[in-house]
Amino acid sequence: MTATGNKDNDAEREIRDALAEAGIDSLEALASRLASSSSPAFRHEDQLFMLTVRAQQSVGDSQAQKPHQPPQMNLVIDGQQHEPSVISQFNGQALYSTPGVDAKGEETLYSFTSLDALRERLSAHSQRNSISARDIATSNPDSLPELSYYFEDATQQGDYLQNGPGRAWQDLTRVNRGFLHLSDWNDVISSVDWCRWDISLYSDINYGGSQLYLPAGQTYDDLGRYGWNDVASSTVNWGQRF
Repeated sequence: MTATGNKDNDAEREIRDALAEAGIDSLEALASRLASSSSPAFRHEDQLFMLTVRAQQSVGDSQAQKPHQPPQMNLVIDGQQHEPSVISQFNGQALYSTPGVDAKGEETLYSFTSLDALRERLSAHSQRNSISARDIATSNPDSLPELSYYFEDATQQGDYLQNGPGRAWQDLTRVNRGFLHLSDWNDVISSVDWCRWDISLYSDINYGGSQLYLPAGQTYDDLGRYGWNDVASSTVNWGQRF
């Protein structure tokens, strides 16, 4: 058998394995799955201007359904430094977080039990530093692409999903991914490429649960460092910098 024939057999085997893993064992099941994934609701981003108030509302009493993963860096919650494992004590409660650096220049995850407290930190940090090299990894942030890219693997590997400026994915369980669009993007995102604008990830659909606010102009190679590997269920590209 030729090398081409071997490749064709390998490709066919991979396709059959993927279909079996998705529970598709007949032509009728495949047709049904493809029909259900062709709805426009599965293909288009939500227009953020219709959702901004809802996405930014203060929800300090919001209940986070997913357990918090310990970050792989310093952890500060409501101004107090903790061991990363302490974050599990907040399971069931939403946390609003953003990466930064402490006075010693060490990477730190700043988490808050209220959205207003996160906003206060972002506002104070912005006023102190303006657009510094620490915040924006280029001297010309407006030269960066406006699209945000979310990847299924660390270091921007694997399949990816785009988010336009001022746009949002409200429910990643309804956004198709992978072979024949048989999977979705819920609890999949592991890294984020740098973008001109700030980005938010949410642990629940409809911008609910915990939030990870990612400032513009940086590449986030491994969301596991912030305790956010395979966590996001909705996303926002704000189309602006705080």
